[in-house]
Amino acid sequence: MADRPQAAPVPQAPQAPAVPAAVRPAGAAGSVTVREYGTRYLRISVRYHGDARFSWLRVPGPAHDRPQTAPSPAAGAALRRVDAAVADAASGAGAGAGSGAGRGARLALGERAAASESGERGGVVYRVPGAVSVARLLPSGDDTAYRLSVRALADLGRTLRQLHDVPWEFAEPVPPHHGVGRLLAWISGTAPDGDGARLRALAHDRLGARLWTRLTDWAVAAQEPPGRGGAVLLHGAPSTGWLVPSPAGDHSVLLTGEEVTGGDPALDLGWVLGELHELRSAAARGLGAAGQGPPVDYPAAAQALLAGYLREEDAAAAVETLPAGTARAATLRLAVHMRDFASFVGWHEDLRRYADLLAETLDADGAPTLRW
Repeated sequence: MADRPQAAPVPQAPQAPAVPAAVRPAGAAGSVTVREYGTRYLRISVRYHGDARFSWLRVPGPAHDRPQTAPSPAAGAALRRVDAAVADAASGAGAGAGSGAGRGARLALGERAAASESGERGGVVYRVPGAVSVARLLPSGDDTAYRLSVRALADLGRTLRQLHDVPWEFAEPVPPHHGVGRLLAWISGTAPDGDGARLRALAHDRLGARLWTRLTDWAVAAQEPPGRGGAVLLHGAPSTGWLVPSPAGDHSVLLTGEEVTGGDPALDLGWVLGELHELRSAAARGLGAAGQGPPVDYPAAAQALLAGYLREEDAAAAVETLPAGTARAATLRLAVHMRDFASFVGWHEDLRRYADLLAETLDADGAPTLRW
């Protein structure tokens, strides 16, 4: 049985935090691009507009295989209601609530970018209070950046719980889960992949028939409508890369809209836990950037997420009260990221060891993703 994660208190942000250099733009006046990065799937440009105002523009890359669509009007209205509830809870917590009790990550809903911003490929723009996501801050080695990240993950946990309290009772059908869809296309060999096809052959060999079948069955089940309890409102792809803390430490925002769907809440929570499990495992095995960077307390980060997600009455029995299937969803997230890297970034020899990590996690029914 997996070790039971304990609901640890969230570290307090300092009253006047020293903002790490990675967060602070270079003091330029007016609107200026401060970061640009991405893959063949998506390109991201971060612009600074003065007065702690930033915009994140996400433009499809040449391998992007679908339009960037906004949530339906009904789902969009539900998202705005959740964001209003998050804002009310934060206001009710009061300035003296140093632990962040009652806070959540605000939802930054994307808008269709103007042609002057994104060019002919279109794009979605988000208005946020920071230039750098938790994906970069968490492993940076900067103590303040780490505290901002851990607190943002607790905020994320609270907001995901708010989303998952909303049943999918809209007139329109549930959109497909895009991450799981990409995984299924890769498993079936229908994606025009290049290096992704090379990884598929390697993973099939490393996993063997039994675990390859298990991966396939889990992915198929994840796309099926939930059973008892029905579908709930899902972010669809929550991650440290979508989570942006304010440099002042007063709130966080979660980029939301392009992947919104309905389904089992395990998919959202497992998506983040799977990412943290991958980072922890990569660091321990010396893989990728995580394996070359400074030591990071990933268990504390995961515990903060869980402490935010779990209700107070549930915290004493943490694993038992997580949505059923969370470990499987976390394992699927590991597989999706591995597939996306090969398909949209390219081949790296570390992928052989990532395939072994996926095999180990599948063989243990995903249990390592909950051992925090």
